[in-house]
Amino acid sequence: PPLHKSEVVLHGIFPTVAPVVTEVSAAVRTLDRFGISDREGAAIVSAAVQDAGIISECNVLNAVDRNKIRRERTKARTTLLSQVMKDYDHDQFGLYFDGRKDRTLSMEDNRRKVIIEEHISLVKEPGSEYIGHVSVNFGRP
Repeated sequence: PPLHKSEVVLHGIFPTVAPVVTEVSAAVRTLDRFGISDREGAAIVSAAVQDAGIISECNVLNAVDRNKIRRERTKARTTLLSQVMKDYDHDQFGLYFDGRKDRTLSMEDNRRKVIIEEHISLVKEPGSEYIGHVSVNFGRP
């Protein structure tokens, strides 16, 4: 088969070398925003990577599987937890993702606009004492 632009032939050592997909954090944030599962998200991201020409029928080394999506989600949530811990400066608390999203009306330029907010609950442990919640906006800037 003919080589794609992103593949390089090395004389007899390795047949082809293509760019490696290592970061899918933007895709994972989008998958979380719309409540898409790991398996469905892996299929969507792999299809996009295939359309970009990074993977092909004969070169599937960079295919994105559901475990990669799950690891990236864990990493993104850990990063968010560390930011919240730094901002709130509490000794012990838990961060819970319940997946609740609210459609909130706001006024911008004398127009009503619907903003989708995700709620993240902050709970102090032990005893499960409610501290508060953080709202993350997913509307257009």
